[in-house]
Amino acid sequence: MNDIHKRNVINILDLLMIEGEETLLQRLSSFSCPINPEIEDFIHYKAIDFARRKLSITYLILDETAKLLGFFTLTHKALEIKGNLLSNTVRKKLSAHARFDKNDDSYSASAFLLAQIGKNYNIDKENRISGSALISDADDILKDIQHRIGGGIIYLDCEDKDALRHFYMDENHYKIFGERVSETDHTRYLQMLRFF
Repeated sequence: MNDIHKRNVINILDLLMIEGEETLLQRLSSFSCPINPEIEDFIHYKAIDFARRKLSITYLILDETAKLLGFFTLTHKALEIKGNLLSNTVRKKLSAHARFDKNDDSYSASAFLLAQIGKNYNIDKENRISGSALISDADDILKDIQHRIGGGIIYLDCEDKDALRHFYMDENHYKIFGERVSETDHTRYLQMLRFF
């Protein structure tokens, strides 16, 4: 997709109010992500409920004809980061946004979590939104939130895959600060952060 085309970024709760649940569920069912069934499952079955419960808010990206191009989901969360895994530069930046505990060499902060992000593979390849456009749209929302309430850290978890590491680290300037292993499927996730 040529990312200069007009896109509308809409809070799922606003669309729920405008369209009603049945129509919104039909729209969400058009989303396909065969490379990551977890993302597809989230948008089909969990996004509305999570938004209603204020656990996270999903933003839908629609084109000029109201086709669902992609989405991202944001929330905020307490974050603990071990200092020994960080470069001096990251430690210095982090000290502006987090509390440092000398006893266990860790930082604690409230951070924005980019919880889900995905593009719709039901859109023709030439019209498909890019991952960079999704990140840019999420950044726009987060900058507005930051302006209203503060905050300076965004983080995410991603599978430990070369393409994802390149996308987040090289193209979007995230830094690894840890890792975790899923208890359910034993997948290894890298934890990454970036500063505004």
